[in-house]
Formats: sequence, C-alpha cells, structure tokens
Amino acid sequence: MDNKRIFAACFIFFILLFLIPPVSASTTTLTITVTDDYDGSVIEDASIYIAGTYVGETDSDGEYEYTHSKSEKFRVTIKKDGYDYWTDMVSYTRTSLDVELERASGSLTINILDSDTLKPIEDAIVKVSGDDIDDSESTDDDGSAEFSVYTGSTYIVVVKKDNYNSIEREVEMDESSMDVDYLLQRNDRVIFQVTESESGLPLDGVSVYIDGDLEGVTDSEGRLNVYLDHEESYYIEIKVDEYQSYTDTHYFGIDDIIYSVSISKTLYPVSIAVYDSSKVPIEEAEIYIDDSYFGKSDDYGQSDVTNLNAGEHTFEIRKTGYSDWEETVLIDGVGDNIVATMESIRADVTVVVEDSNHNAISGASVILDGKSIGSTNSQGTITTELLTDSDYTFSVTKDGYKDLTQTEDVPLGSTEMTITLTMESSFNTALLGGVVVLIVIVVIVVYALKFVGKRDRRGRGRYPGGRDGGSL
Repeated sequence: MDNKRIFAACFIFFILLFLIPPVSASTTTLTITVTDDYDGSVIEDASIYIAGTYVGETDSDGEYEYTHSKSEKFRVTIKKDGYDYWTDMVSYTRTSLDVELERASGSLTINILDSDTLKPIEDAIVKVSGDDIDDSESTDDDGSAEFSVYTGSTYIVVVKKDNYNSIEREVEMDESSMDVDYLLQRNDRVIFQVTESESGLPLDGVSVYIDGDLEGVTDSEGRLNVYLDHEESYYIEIKVDEYQSYTDTHYFGIDDIIYSVSISKTLYPVSIAVYDSSKVPIEEAEIYIDDSYFGKSDDYGQSDVTNLNAGEHTFEIRKTGYSDWEETVLIDGVGDNIVATMESIRADVTVVVEDSNHNAISGASVILDGKSIGSTNSQGTITTELLTDSDYTFSVTKDGYKDLTQTEDVPLGSTEMTITLTMESSFNTALLGGVVVLIVIVVIVVYALKFVGKRDRRGRGRYPGGRDGGSL
C-alpha cells in the first residue's frame, strides 16, 4: 500500500513538472548613449566593452543596447579614436547610461616654406583658431610652429609674413599628432623672361641689371627671379654678348609679376673677297650665308653684307671650275673681313709621248714645270693630276730623240684630258743618204779601176808575141 502511494506521488510530481512552465530568470536592458564632451554631438562607432569583453559599437545615434541577467554590478568601458577612453562600474539594475567622451589632446605642427627655394621661413606669424583655441606663434629658424589641440577637431590656420602672400587653410585633426607643410609665395617677386626676337626662343646667360646692380643671369628657360618692392620705378638693363642691349625705366604695379623682353642680335657689316690660288679675283662667284643664297662677287671678287647678326655664320662660295669653299666665322664686329681662296678643280691628265710616225715611245723621262713626274710606260703614256685653268710646261727626253719642251693649258673645269708630245729622232737622214751615195761612188770607182787594170794587163801580153815576133 505504501509503495502504491509512493508511486502515485512520484507520478503526480513528474506530471506537474512537465505541465507547469518553468519560471525564467529576470533580464535587464542597459541603453548606453555616447556623446562628445565638447559639443554634445553623438559619437558613432564607439567600441563597447563589458567586463573587458568587446560586445559591439554605438549606432548612428550614438547608442548601444546591452541586455543581461546579471545580479551584481559590472564594468563598462568605452573607446573611440581621438577620445580618451571611459570606464566605470555600473549597477546591474541600471537601464540607461549617458557617457561623455573627452577629446584626446594632440599636437599640431605647422611648417612654413618658401615656394621658390623650399627653404624654411623664419618669423612667419601662424595663427590657429577653433572652438577650443585661438593662439598665434612665430616660426622658429626651421620654419615651424607647434600648437596643442584636440584630436578630431577642425582648425583654421592663417599664415602671414612680410613680402609674402598670406594664406588661410583648414586642418582637421584626424590623428593625435600632425605635421602640416605650407608654401608661401613671395609677393615682391618679378620674373624676367628674355627671348630672342628673331626666333622667339628663350635666351640663357642674359645679365639683368636693376638700378645699375647685377641681379643675376637668366636660366635655360630665359628666366630670372628678382625680388623688388612693388609700386616703385626701376631702371632696367638687359645685356648679353652678340645681342643689342636693352634699357627701360619701368613702374611695377602691385600685380606686375612677369616682365618680358625680346632682344635682337647686334648687326655688323661684313666684307667678302673671293680669289683663286694665285690671288686673282674671281667674279660671279655665288655666295651663300647659312645655306641661303646672298649674291655674287663683282668684277673685283668683292661683295659686302650691310647688316649681319652677331654670332657664328657659315659662309659658302661656289664657282664652276673651282672646289666649293666653306667656313664658319664668328661675327662680332672685330675684323669681319672674309677672304675666300678657291682652288681650281683638278683634272686627270694623260701625257702621250710618240714619234713622228705616231709610234709610242716608252721610257721617255717627263718633267713638269721643272719637276720629274716619271717615265712613260710601254704604251708611251704617264698620268698625273693637275689644277685646271693653268698653263704647264712639259719637257721630255729620250736617247735617240731630240729633247722636247712644250707648254699646254688645262682648261678651267676640266676633269680629264690628254696631251700628246711628239719627239723627233736625233738621226740625220740627209747625212746618212750622202754617206750612202759616197760609198756607192767609191765602190763604183774601185770597181772601175779594177776593170781597167785587168784590161791593160791583157793588152801588154798579146803584142810581143805577135807583130814583133812573127816572120815575114
């Protein structure tokens, strides 16, 4: 019986255990709101830590809801870049928490440089202003000024310096420490730009004088920066070799920055004389200057250039029958007299030595204007190169022949020519004929004498044995 009661009681207990819903533990929701301590603005994306564990971030309204069932107080920590972090113990029964984060202090360093030289500018006045600061400092010898500011804040920076244009810039402190560089442009600068009038190209090495003092020379772009107080007049001189000097008195207004000058080359008279190698004037020679035709020489081989720019110029002289003459000359007004000596064109001259029957004479010695040029070959020829437009004297010697001297002209402009020299035999044919005749006469006389002698001998032998020795 007791066992039945016990079993029934257990059965009822388990029935009640499954039928009666369990009683849940109580929960609490803590709403955390994070704002900026300085201006009260909500802070988005602030990191929330509960008891040292990251649980989430604030939304666009700067809020985060944390639901828990804690039964005792716990630590809440809030962090955000640019702010000092916040931490404190919070009661487990608390349902809202308003946290104001203080902006973290930072350092803003302003560096001021010259825009032309990029060198630091000392004693520039730098003013930094914002909701939490309004301070001015002078830059030190390295061109910098430092300010204590708050991270996450925006500041207005104003920079001033005598003879420089002032600037105003906005800086947002995204980091706890920032270095910002600014370039100041001088407001007393004048850029001198010098070009060549003829070509429009920039001229380097040009000297610029202000009120008689040399300020410097232009660079490869024809520029020179000069610092002048504006709203004043200055006497300007521009000078460079081979160009005409430029002078001007100019008033520089407040907005005058560029002063442009175009200068022309100095003009000089030039005289040209054209001669051949014998110093004989050559007329009608064509004259070219810097590849451009200028004119021709006159009857005296002369030509004058009235005005020629200073500097280097290439002169070329051309004349038929002469080799072209060319030379580059610096025209600077000192002894600008050009003398061109032109050489006649050389010709290949073949000398032919033959006898009166047009037979080639080899081995004949040929002398040209007193100098031996060699002996003829087996064809009776010898070749030499001679200047045209000249007379030459040829002398030829050969055993068995009479010496020959002959003057020949090589015409101007010839490239090839043949000169024939005919030699006479040194044998006297008339004398030879006389000798032959004499020999023939002697032979005839000798033969005749022999014939007469034989006849006389025959006659003396016949008479004694005949008429005187016969009988009657």
